[in-house]
Amino acid sequence: MAQDRRGIIIPLLIIGFIFFSPDPARSPASRFQERPTIEDAIAEEQRSLGVLQNSSYGDAIHSSTLNLTGLEPDRGYAWEALPRIRDRAAQQLEYALGDAGRQALEGELMDPDVSLYNNVTGFLHGQWVVSKAQEEVARPHLNLSSYAQEGRSGERHLSRFGRNITGSAGMVSIRFREREQPVHYSSAVDAYNATGIGAEMSLKDTSTGDEYELQLQGTYLPSLGQAIMTTTSEKYAGIFMLPHFALSQATFQEAKALLNDSISRTIERQKQGDTTALNPWAANVEASVANPFEHPSCELIVYLQQHEASGLPAAAVSSAFRPSALVSFLEHELRFPTGAFMPTAPEMRFSMLAFSPDCGYILESKGEPDFVPQEGRHLAGPKLEVLYRNGRHHLLVFTLALGAQIILLKRQMNEASTPSTRSRISFYSISILSLGDGFTTMTFLLISLFITGLWVNLMGTAFIAFVSVSFFGMRFIMDIWTVQAPERARRAREVAEEERQRRERLVAALERIRAERRARQATTPATTAEVPAHGDTMPNANAGADLPAAPHSDAQPVSESLPLPVTAQRPIDTGATPVFMPSDQDRLEPVAQTQTANPGTEPELRMSSFGSLYTKFYLLLLATLFISLNASSWPAGIRRVYFTSLALTYLSFWIPQIHRNVQRNCRHALNWEFVLGQSVLRLVPFAYFYGYEHNVLFAKRDYYSLTILAVWLWIQVVILGSQELVGPRWFVGKDWAPPAYDYHPVLREDEEGATMPIGFSEATASSAPTSPLVERPASLSSPTARRSSVAKESKPRGKRVFDCAICMQDLEVPVVDSGGSSDSTLTGGLLARRTYMVTPCRHIFHSNCLEGWMKYRLQCPICRETLPPL
Repeated sequence: MAQDRRGIIIPLLIIGFIFFSPDPARSPASRFQERPTIEDAIAEEQRSLGVLQNSSYGDAIHSSTLNLTGLEPDRGYAWEALPRIRDRAAQQLEYALGDAGRQALEGELMDPDVSLYNNVTGFLHGQWVVSKAQEEVARPHLNLSSYAQEGRSGERHLSRFGRNITGSAGMVSIRFREREQPVHYSSAVDAYNATGIGAEMSLKDTSTGDEYELQLQGTYLPSLGQAIMTTTSEKYAGIFMLPHFALSQATFQEAKALLNDSISRTIERQKQGDTTALNPWAANVEASVANPFEHPSCELIVYLQQHEASGLPAAAVSSAFRPSALVSFLEHELRFPTGAFMPTAPEMRFSMLAFSPDCGYILESKGEPDFVPQEGRHLAGPKLEVLYRNGRHHLLVFTLALGAQIILLKRQMNEASTPSTRSRISFYSISILSLGDGFTTMTFLLISLFITGLWVNLMGTAFIAFVSVSFFGMRFIMDIWTVQAPERARRAREVAEEERQRRERLVAALERIRAERRARQATTPATTAEVPAHGDTMPNANAGADLPAAPHSDAQPVSESLPLPVTAQRPIDTGATPVFMPSDQDRLEPVAQTQTANPGTEPELRMSSFGSLYTKFYLLLLATLFISLNASSWPAGIRRVYFTSLALTYLSFWIPQIHRNVQRNCRHALNWEFVLGQSVLRLVPFAYFYGYEHNVLFAKRDYYSLTILAVWLWIQVVILGSQELVGPRWFVGKDWAPPAYDYHPVLREDEEGATMPIGFSEATASSAPTSPLVERPASLSSPTARRSSVAKESKPRGKRVFDCAICMQDLEVPVVDSGGSSDSTLTGGLLARRTYMVTPCRHIFHSNCLEGWMKYRLQCPICRETLPPL
């Protein structure tokens, strides 16, 4: 049999994409217009560096003293507001550190009682509002045509700037990352009092829903706990004018010395070809090369002032350490752990002041003293080491949840070890659960490439999820698929048969219409054909050529002029293998089959179909992963709707099982420990991200969405429970599902033997056998009654006792007396009906006994008649 080679298409597509994708170092716009080369960028950077080296503190930044890009008077930037911005930043510093901060700003030593982090790598989150200083700053009116790029189709029209904040409040998050220190920093630590710092900043405008991401570069002064950062672009040389944003002469000199060294090393790497970026300080998060087809963006100058660490244990501070010494000890232990016992490290807290010189807006973090602490605490967040430690703990909890899922799945696989039990389980329910584990595997593998500090933990959790989906989930899916293959084939044959019957009805209708047309033509009197002028009386042989031809049929038309067997109907080939039986049975020899069926064809076809299903499974998994990665950059509202919808779809894994219970009239397909355990464990990640405040993604708590997800999942669990107690089809109409046998019927004494078990007619409550001598003839009256269930001694009204032929124990069942109503049995005796099962052959057993029997054999234990599946 030819092999299925469709699975090779996906690897070929991936290889083709890798080989034929464009060079990522090349700008997409270079095909349309000439871009500046790396030599041009280096020349401009060297010129700007020379201007920075020759400048001094106090140069008017809005005058022509500094010849830097972005300081030209004709650009119209709001540089006249810079002194007001500096004063506001100095006020934030004085509020955070007091008089000690003002003294340190002038170059004096910091008070040792002030506790500040030296290494601020970590995450900050908070709210921003429009600054009060905004009233004193008028937004500039820019000439947008001067920023329009010239293309082959002419000058592009610009209508707006990117990162233009127009709202009054929003959210901000900042991620600090470590920067490479200067060459001489390790050998002479005191050579620089400032360190380089970089950050990724996200600004969200709640009024418009817009969210902007950018990169900032700058300097950090550990002695002051102050960071000054800015963006850099083709229209704004922010990194070269950064020292002029400093608040004092001392801080200007420190920042200038650091940037001279840092920028010089960056230019040297560009010359050596170690980096091909035209702008190593680009503000775009996606790429270091600006795309000229994008709108120009507003530039930002950001002041971040660290506040003193709060929440330190008073006993540790008073007895052994000063606050600054204790913070230094905690910081060193977090960065280079020795196993020492230490208190919880407090969060970092910063106040923010952001100023856009070209767009003219001023933003501040929401907090004291302008707002009460309940409204905002400025920007707060954990250090990177603390976040990694919490991430390890959370990953351990999630790994334990995955291990519990594997245990529950393995126990369910052991329970569903027979074809009868596997046929009850929905294939799609187990597939959705496996898809969730596969999505976890691929997500953690992808995240581990970017978070090196948690690589081991992420890979371990991904491996557990991979074991769950590959060794257990897919195996269980394949077993269910194989068991349910005859059912799918039967369903396909039924569909094909319905289609065939529909075609036959259509052909019969067409044949009837044609027969009626021919009959009408035959009854119509023939008209005499007109003789042509040339005297040709030959009739037209093609006169009936335009009539539609009768459809081909296997049955040949019967001619009345020919005798049998000429007119006999041809035999129809049914595909059955002929067997020749000679007259002498003593010398019967086997005859070779005309068509030998390949015994491996059906399993091979079955595995081939499952292989295609396997491919679809992973294609769906990859598509979901790629769309989810792309959705992370969508607007906040659309992103929230997408992920909530995806979560609702995933947590609907019991819906296919409910549907299969209805179709098969099955009330107990899965163990309740599996249903309840999986329902709880699958909610753990959603409860973590929606309900836990200190999650690793800093997702805002959303109890409303979490409640919707939990209620939706447990509604499905309640429906599954009601199907087992009340009945699988209690909430659907009788015509909505195919007919199925009810193993728990209401037994009526006056019914004509329709549902009463065999043996009750021979031994009723009034004529129950009283001795073995009477019971023996009754048991020998017929072969069927000999092994049937027989009613026992008399019981109160509405009760009868039978023998269970499996466990050989008494079985007491409720029976509606003659002339009685079955309403009481339908309501109060609902649970009592679940204790017994009556087969179509009218034998009665304990429910547990017959269910255990039917796990291995769908035959009646007494008469061996085939039983319908549960």
